[in-house]
Amino acid sequence: MADAGVGDLSLAETDSLIAEVDAGRSRSRGPGTGPTTRTGVATPFDFRRPTKFSRDHVRALQIVNETFARQTGTILSTTLRAVSTMTLTAVDQMTYDEFVRSQPNPTVLAILSLEPLNGAGLLQIPMHLAMAIIDRMLGGSGSGTFPSRPLTEIEGTLMRTIIDRALNELAYSYESLISLEPAIMQFESNPQFAQVAAPSDMVVVSTYETRIGAEVGELSLCVPFSSLQPVLDRAVTHSLFADRSAGDPDVIRGAIGTRVEQVPVEVSVRFSSVTLTSAEIVGLREGDVLPLHHAVADPLTVTAVGQPLLCATPGKRGKRLAVMIVDPVRTNA
Repeated sequence: MADAGVGDLSLAETDSLIAEVDAGRSRSRGPGTGPTTRTGVATPFDFRRPTKFSRDHVRALQIVNETFARQTGTILSTTLRAVSTMTLTAVDQMTYDEFVRSQPNPTVLAILSLEPLNGAGLLQIPMHLAMAIIDRMLGGSGSGTFPSRPLTEIEGTLMRTIIDRALNELAYSYESLISLEPAIMQFESNPQFAQVAAPSDMVVVSTYETRIGAEVGELSLCVPFSSLQPVLDRAVTHSLFADRSAGDPDVIRGAIGTRVEQVPVEVSVRFSSVTLTSAEIVGLREGDVLPLHHAVADPLTVTAVGQPLLCATPGKRGKRLAVMIVDPVRTNA
């Protein structure tokens, strides 16, 4: 039997190393054992349930969800009049049963229809964050100790207002993949009652760290993978052939030119500008006459979208006021 080398481990050392690895795996194991897009976090891989994500699928989902998070954060800030941020932290795959078991009870679960996608989705909002939103909508500070109970009918109506605005941003975010028409079907507070998929069905769960003033929580958007798969596959196929020519460049250029010529443009006619002092402006009252100092012989300026374009003289055509173009715009207009 050969002597043990310097780099060899004894049986006791090997057993100790395996125990440390098992302990680290048990600490890092969460509700779902599938791969995740969290950066810098090692998660175990279950070979009995391989990932359904390709690299292109993950990239498409990240772009969509980052856009949704950014837009919704803006909506929360403007609506609640508080500094609010919403950041995508992960896009995970797990079974629907794992997602349901990981949710607290009670919580705010908005069951969503995702036309034209098949199936339904779930938007989960922690109860303390939902109460903070409602408190701010009613004029409160949005901080303090909030009750942990299902929403009342009035509170549900207030939450629906916020979620409806967020769903508009969700539709905007998905425009690159599909014309989505999300809508709230109903609210649930117990995750066990929100059966939108079979327990063993795979779902895509996007998690967002949300901060509203001093309150911080994690929102979750759950969508069945079977609903998203056809859309993601089309997006991947499109990206593979994106570098190919879409047609004759001359035909495309002509079509664009034709459409541009049909775009409506606002045109207005203006007199020469008038200069007033601050005191004169403050002193203006109803009924005051403001002289324009525009000579009768001077032409008017025709502007297109605020840009000087032509000169014209005023007149009438039938019973309507009109102008007649006389020459190109003056350089000092």
